Amino acid sequence: MTNTNLTGYTRPPRKSTLGALLGATMLMTQSSAFAADSDIDELRRELAAQQLVIDRLVAAQEAERTAGKKTATVPAIDQAPATVSPPSSLSIYGVADVNVARSDSGFGQKTTIGSGGMTASRLGIKGERQLGGGLKAIGVAEAGVQLNSGGAGNSAVVPGINDTNASSGGQNGTGSQLFSRQIYAGLASTQVGSFTIGRQYSGSYGIASNSNAMGTGFFGYSGSFLPLVGMPTRLNNSIAYFTPTIQGVTGQLVYTAGSENNTNSDVPTSAGASTKTNDKAGRGYDLSAVYLKGNFYAGASTWLVYNTSYAVGETGLARKTGWQASVSYDFGVVRLFATGVQGRIGGENYAAVTKSLSKSSGWSVSAAVPFSKSKLLATYSSLDDESALNRDGKLFGVAYVYQLYANTNLYAAWGKQDNNRNASYSLADGGDLVGNAAKPGADANGTMAGVNIAF
Repeated sequence: MTNTNLTGYTRPPRKSTLGALLGATMLMTQSSAFAADSDIDELRRELAAQQLVIDRLVAAQEAERTAGKKTATVPAIDQAPATVSPPSSLSIYGVADVNVARSDSGFGQKTTIGSGGMTASRLGIKGERQLGGGLKAIGVAEAGVQLNSGGAGNSAVVPGINDTNASSGGQNGTGSQLFSRQIYAGLASTQVGSFTIGRQYSGSYGIASNSNAMGTGFFGYSGSFLPLVGMPTRLNNSIAYFTPTIQGVTGQLVYTAGSENNTNSDVPTSAGASTKTNDKAGRGYDLSAVYLKGNFYAGASTWLVYNTSYAVGETGLARKTGWQASVSYDFGVVRLFATGVQGRIGGENYAAVTKSLSKSSGWSVSAAVPFSKSKLLATYSSLDDESALNRDGKLFGVAYVYQLYANTNLYAAWGKQDNNRNASYSLADGGDLVGNAAKPGADANGTMAGVNIAF
């Protein structure tokens, strides 16, 4: 008889049990007055033989058990000893924003169901792993989504050398990107800052987003207008370095390799195209710094980025250069914002051929007034196109936000894009576009109401 424990190990019979069995057998043989002496001797011999076999089995099982214990602590030759993984985390986040809008861009009033009024709707994954010594690995993948259609919010691909552009703004990407908003990975240190590689925001666009009361949404926010001076927004094929924050100051340098075209000469952007490109397309950098202390915020940036193509009559790729400066201060009853930008797109005969925004400047002022669970926002922006095309514009916006629950806001907004007779700028919010103006000089305007949920 054997005994099996919870680990599956079969234990041999105890010697006391065998002794009892032998004793009982001997008692039975002695109680039989009629048993012959020869029968008793034969039974004794059989029992002794069985005892010898049992002793051998017990010894063999004990040897196997001891050998099993020894080998269990030794890893296989091709198996490394187990190690403790460093702490890591992976989180999913997003914004669901839906609205109903009534707008007119010169074709009459239209009612639309939109996604991205207060901020662009998105879905993101963020991960990090602690590596020790204040160093960690980080990564982000963030997709723009349209809740009204299920689309990714990307514009159609324009065939080119690599079917990519170096920079794009707003919700739309420049092609069929799954993660059109941003995607990057790298290393971050509390002592030396962080290095990341991928598709990333420029520091200039980060400042533009933080330099107006409306942030990155609503009809009329300046972040949809002032970057038109040539400011880079999101940069493909880029490497970014963030300095650690020192005395409230944080710096950022982003370098982009541009479109990474595989050519060593000027070639058409596609078969039969009248525009050309080369291996410098979109290459450049963006440098910025921000200062934040208490209720005061200030930011400044500069950039130099090559255009991605050039037209007939130009001799090469023009360069976008410019600067930006902004400040804001929270007085408690109101937070005031002000920003100014200037940009040039020049060189290679660009100012005489394409001309658009070859030299331009702009500014904006805005305010946020909080009360109870509500906030009232207002902004005004102006863009002065100093090129021969003289396409000037002004942008107005007013919005109201009510915090229904934590991370859940109801909102309403109105905006107007005022174009001069040469301009046809459109009216945009966080993720939608009212539409290009019907013709130069047409003004776009719109109202909306919606809900924004962050999770």
